Order: sequence, then structure tokens, then C-alpha cells
Amino acid sequence: MLKLYHYSNKDFKGYIKPSFFGANNYTNNSARLSGVNRSFFYITKGKEHFFEGVKFCYIAEIEKHKIYDIIKDPKKLIKFSLEKGLQNDIFSICKNLGYAGVKGNNGFDVVCLFKPIAYVDKRAI
Repeated sequence: MLKLYHYSNKDFKGYIKPSFFGANNYTNNSARLSGVNRSFFYITKGKEHFFEGVKFCYIAEIEKHKIYDIIKDPKKLIKFSLEKGLQNDIFSICKNLGYAGVKGNNGFDVVCLFKPIAYVDKRAI
């Protein structure tokens, strides 16, 4: 299992849903580049500076095999997306292949999930 950490001011009830994607300044631009809604999670407890002062840390768990690792890219999906002119659609490609999300790194190890996920713990920060 892969433990995931999501930081937010929203008081989610049971699930973290990708349908909220693009509502914040830091996800708005990403939402314009790809039509795939997604929720962002950190793999460690560290977080980016714009999450300082948020109210909640949600902890979820997911099976590792449900997440595609775009850093290792074992199926060469990034090369495929570039060859097809779909570089902004790597999320769509992974979602269409049945993955629940992707693992990557933006300076932090992160996971983007395409589906709602129940959290197992919610902590006030």
C-alpha cells in the first residue's frame, strides 16, 4: 500500500474528490492544460510552501499497482504521448489504461488521483 497525504482547507466528508480540481490558483493552470480532473497527494508528510497554514491533512492509502509511475515510465507512455502530440494528455492516457492515478515529482514525490478516494485519517493542523 502507498500512503498519501492531501492538504486542504476544505472539510471533506469521507472522500477526496478530483471534481474540485482547478478551484485553487495553484491548480487552475494545470486544469486548463489537461481536461482530466485529479486530486494531488504527497507521498511523504512534506508539502509545498503554498500549503502552509491549511487546516487539514487527510491521509489515504492506495495499492501501488493502481498508480502509474511517470518517472520510471515502464510502458514508455511519455514517449508515446510526445509522438502523438499529446504531451498535455499523459493523464488521459493513464486514466484510459485503467490507472487510478500517476506518480511523479515536482520537487516533491506526488501522486495525482483521477478517482475519488476515501481517506483513512483526517488531522487538524
